[in-house]
Amino acid sequence: MILSKMLKQCKKNKHIQIFTYGDYGYLSDGSVAGVIDADVDDWTAEDCAAAIGISDDERDKYIFPPAAFPNVTELEDAVPMEFSIELPSGTVIQPFMLVDKRVFFVQSGLLNIFDGVKNKRYFFANDMLVIMRDVFTVGFINPMRVNLNKLSAYAADLLTGLNASEEAAFFDAGGQMEIKEPVEAESEGAE
Repeated sequence: MILSKMLKQCKKNKHIQIFTYGDYGYLSDGSVAGVIDADVDDWTAEDCAAAIGISDDERDKYIFPPAAFPNVTELEDAVPMEFSIELPSGTVIQPFMLVDKRVFFVQSGLLNIFDGVKNKRYFFANDMLVIMRDVFTVGFINPMRVNLNKLSAYAADLLTGLNASEEAAFFDAGGQMEIKEPVEAESEGAE
């Protein structure tokens, strides 16, 4: 399942590259890499190009030299935050928070490649998001560049608006927001 989604991603981005990490091969489009399934263990970049219908004479434009991914020595827990952000370009980014409260962002669409992975956990290592199932690494995603000034201004405006709404008891403008926690609101209604 990861392989078929990765093949589509490689075709879309016109980038096919095989990474090795440990004893496994990973297919990459330059921004995301997913493990190549065990039943197609010996696949090459040429096999991938053939699978997505790239003609022999066009393959040189898609295929990049194989690479070895450096071993990850320290994994930091990364937790996806509850809300994603849609940029003016239409791209949706998912913020992740590390234990020390630092945040980084990945393109939400790239996370969909790993939807079928059960019991997945997220980590940050080697400047990228590492997706694991138990102790097995199923993929890597490079964080997305964001305009820190614009994002900081947006966050500041949002916080200012939320604080003003709370002070004005503007909890429910046409059903659009509820400042109080749902459990707290339910207990007040029961009294």
